[in-house]
Amino acid sequence: MPFRISFNLGDADLQHLAEVAQVRQSAARSQPVERIVSAAREVYLKGSQAHLADFVRERYSRLGTMLEMVDDAEWRLSQEDSQRLVNALACFSEPSAGASSALDQAIMIELVSRDLHHDIDAYRDFSKFREAQIAKRHSPPGTDREQWLSQRRETLQKRMHTRRKRDLDAAAGPVRRLFSLFGL
Repeated sequence: MPFRISFNLGDADLQHLAEVAQVRQSAARSQPVERIVSAAREVYLKGSQAHLADFVRERYSRLGTMLEMVDDAEWRLSQEDSQRLVNALACFSEPSAGASSALDQAIMIELVSRDLHHDIDAYRDFSKFREAQIAKRHSPPGTDREQWLSQRRETLQKRMHTRRKRDLDAAAGPVRRLFSLFGL
């Protein structure tokens, strides 16, 4: 029987998490991108290999999607979008210690993935499209493949930008902070 537990993060909690993210992002600025990605991958691997509650496991899968995005040469993010993604991954540049670290990381993943939810949705749609087209066309990588991938990528990234801008424009004052807690 499923059991629902919910909790609220107060202003002090959100402020603390934002400060942790800012410190990690600031420290990561002097690190090569590969090191930031590697640290986030370490957090992901530890979480995905542990026996975790479904709630926590689902959050870790979002971090996995972010790592796929950063590694996917066919997704071809703009420099600005790529930097947003690296900034998000920098929030995981220092693995947490202690018994509650998996839950702490899951909460951070939840907050970061909220900032990137349009990016994650667009990338998942791109991946599904690519898989479906590869199965349908049975074609190896090549010019034709690049053409249909390029069209879909441009459409989805445009949608991602439009939705992100719409959400930020619609939010005002303190509410705006919830749409972009970490300034991603």
